[in-house]
Amino acid sequence: MIDRQVIANEIAKIKQLRDTYDRLASTPNLYETIEAYHKWHEESCVVFSHYFDESCKEYANFSSVNNDANGYGLNANYQKIRKDFCVLVDKLERGDLGLNTQTVIEPAQKSVLSSKKRIFISHASKDNELIGKFVDLIFLLGMGIDSEIIAYTSREDTGVPAGESIPQFIQDNIACADIVLLMISDNYKSSEVCLNEMGAAWALNKHIIQILLPNTSFDKLGWLCSLDKALKIDDADSIDGLCEVFADKLDIGIKPSAWNRNKSAFLSYCSTLPTSLLPTVMEPEVVEVIEGDVEELGFLDYREHLDEETANVTNICSTLTDAMLKHNEMLNSNTQRLQSINPTHPNISQAKGIMRATANGMDQLSVIFEDNTPLLQSSFFNMVDYATKMKSLTAPDSEEAMEEEYNAINTLLKSISEAKSGCTGFRDAIDTLPKAEKTINKSKKRLSNNLTNIIGVLDECISKGQELLRSIL
Repeated sequence: MIDRQVIANEIAKIKQLRDTYDRLASTPNLYETIEAYHKWHEESCVVFSHYFDESCKEYANFSSVNNDANGYGLNANYQKIRKDFCVLVDKLERGDLGLNTQTVIEPAQKSVLSSKKRIFISHASKDNELIGKFVDLIFLLGMGIDSEIIAYTSREDTGVPAGESIPQFIQDNIACADIVLLMISDNYKSSEVCLNEMGAAWALNKHIIQILLPNTSFDKLGWLCSLDKALKIDDADSIDGLCEVFADKLDIGIKPSAWNRNKSAFLSYCSTLPTSLLPTVMEPEVVEVIEGDVEELGFLDYREHLDEETANVTNICSTLTDAMLKHNEMLNSNTQRLQSINPTHPNISQAKGIMRATANGMDQLSVIFEDNTPLLQSSFFNMVDYATKMKSLTAPDSEEAMEEEYNAINTLLKSISEAKSGCTGFRDAIDTLPKAEKTINKSKKRLSNNLTNIIGVLDECISKGQELLRSIL
């Protein structure tokens, strides 16, 4: 029989190790940060191996990541496997254990473990009163869902625990949620946080349910090309359909009498709401801008930032390309110098000098990669973010204004794909160099790891750019 407390203690331990790495991650290449990452990953692998095997996709992804990298590469790994970590922890907390576990948890224990948030409600804070009633009457009273499994940031009992980071709470609970509700309104569309939550849920391939609030004045939102199929919060058939989805997805029994009574109460509440309490079209506020105020950016502002970040990406790629070309020239020159040494009576001191010069060149190139790889990822992701915000501000009848951006980003993606191929070929060539001397062996391994890191970053950039292009189409 599995001891629930043992699992809880193991989870607490690896969460604490993750939090330690999170605090240090702003300086990823420090020795302390690198050690914190390795300790978190190794301990987590040990814990997860007790309950999961390779048949679990998340465990396979998490345990097989290649950590033979510098701090920047480890940080890139962390971003890739953080979702898998959250999902695996959620499975443990809910008692959803893998195939290699031969024992089971008693029903009472599994009920306690299932307190993890399973429903995430993405909403605009200005719609809080209506959605609060929805949570009370539809979820808590109507369906009988426990508030402990609902992540709804606007209330104390379902929101962010004291001392926990709000962004981390949102990220973790979207990653682990079985269902994500998007409570769509004009207020939602104007909230950057809401749009980020929507994008995260889509990127993580979550079961998403779109719920349209009253008085919403648009029919498309970001990658949600059409809201025609969205459920309407004040429509009886839509609410009944929602009940069926939750009963099936969460495997809960719903009492018809309680459901019908509270559903009717909620719909009655919607019909009698004063217009001022309904989500309304947001009118621009005229405010005096004083020093220290943050001004809201418009389409042209985002366009200016987009152009700046695009130029940054282009310059970084040029810097890396030029550095690799110069290194290749140096490598060819040193190879010719080695070939000119008399093979019958070789001058070992001269050969070692050439190899040390080659190793020094590799280290210089590694420094350029280590400095520019995180900048490339940051600038590219900022570029995509600004383009997404431009798209959200583009009126449906003027979407041809995005055509230029689409073509520019598509061209850049082709260049990045070519750069990835070039880096892959360069890494393969470095890996085939003979292990002739310890200095060059160490430098060769460092450079190969840096090339692997940037190939991973370029892959992420291509994936992120393709998501943006699909949203523009």
